Amino acid sequence: MEEINTGGPAFGQVVELRCVRVDPCGAEEYEPALAEGGMTMRDYFASKALQGLCGSKAYAEAPYEVIAREAYQAADEMLKAREAK
Repeated sequence: MEEINTGGPAFGQVVELRCVRVDPCGAEEYEPALAEGGMTMRDYFASKALQGLCGSKAYAEAPYEVIAREAYQAADEMLKAREAK
């Protein structure tokens, strides 16, 4: 099965500080760490496409699974166009 390009995080990486060392005097040393999770660009693009499709008369009678599939197809095309810039 082909790997799906998710486009990475939609809203940037969340950086948190993690304590990596505490010396005997109680001083702490921190370093940034990337936290994973959240919405991907693919999900974000699909959600925007979904809004348009749900508001379209052409899809008024379409089953939700068809509309969702179309939204993700549109998102995949948006990611391709984004890479081609």
